[in-house]
Amino acid sequence: MMHTKIWGLLFILFISYNGTHADQPISKTTNRVNQEIHLKFNLKPGNKYLFSSIVKQHITQEMMGQQVVTTQNMSSDYIYDVQSAQGGTTIINVTFSAIKMDTDVAGGMQQLHYDSSNPEAGTEELKVISNLVGKSFLMHINEEGRVERVEGLDKIIGSVDAQRAEILKQSFGDSSMIQNMNQMINIYPNQTVNKGDVWTKSFSGPVAGMFQSTVTSDFALSDITGNSAMLAVNGQMGFSKLKNSGNPLLQGAEFNLSGTQKGTLEVDIESGLPIQTILKQDISGSIEIQGMQIPMTIVSDIIITGKKM
Repeated sequence: MMHTKIWGLLFILFISYNGTHADQPISKTTNRVNQEIHLKFNLKPGNKYLFSSIVKQHITQEMMGQQVVTTQNMSSDYIYDVQSAQGGTTIINVTFSAIKMDTDVAGGMQQLHYDSSNPEAGTEELKVISNLVGKSFLMHINEEGRVERVEGLDKIIGSVDAQRAEILKQSFGDSSMIQNMNQMINIYPNQTVNKGDVWTKSFSGPVAGMFQSTVTSDFALSDITGNSAMLAVNGQMGFSKLKNSGNPLLQGAEFNLSGTQKGTLEVDIESGLPIQTILKQDISGSIEIQGMQIPMTIVSDIIITGKKM
């Protein structure tokens, strides 16, 4: 029973976190190559975009002397309908278009499935996700790609009973959604850069109301090809206990997890649209929950694509 409860907690933690970025003062290293471009979030009102993400995770945990391997495959589609752009802030209507999750624990000991194209075939615990599909919320984004706030998610989540609402809030509440969306678009220096320039973006904030994440990423303009800017990203991640968490399993819990995030991005120069993002995350360390020390590693492969509809 304890194993099931703890695994369930970890499942929530790592479907809620796939890496984040946010804006802090930019550190810029200037290169002498004179090929300047201005990268910023610049999607135009009236346009629609499809953002798709695929996350494949391999999680290894040591519990009570046993090694438990969990594999997770998650995919999601979001439709961005740009409503307005004024004063450096773009307002976008975001629709949950499709969500799919497949999880296998210890070679079939526990399996969870959900596919919005066939929700009735999903595992009972995940059918609550159906309450999101087709629903929309508003997102406010500045020119550096930082999600400043979201509106309407609380109404969507509040439309179900309290128990199911708590499940949705942990993975799709305001803080988790801001983190996930920041991963897709919070990448811009919002200033003129040359090939070879590097800028740094950092973030520290709560995830799913459960733990604190801190991410610092260096972005480098590695090449300019036609209308696309090619970026390389190299980041460091850390996780710590979130104060005043209401989850009973986290009472007295300690987090000692850190990792790296590396990858490449292709960005349309004119609109700032992230055409393709490829990331590799390696996280390792341990979590102590209710006196149980759980060493673990999490390896994630992430592909995010964006295209105009």
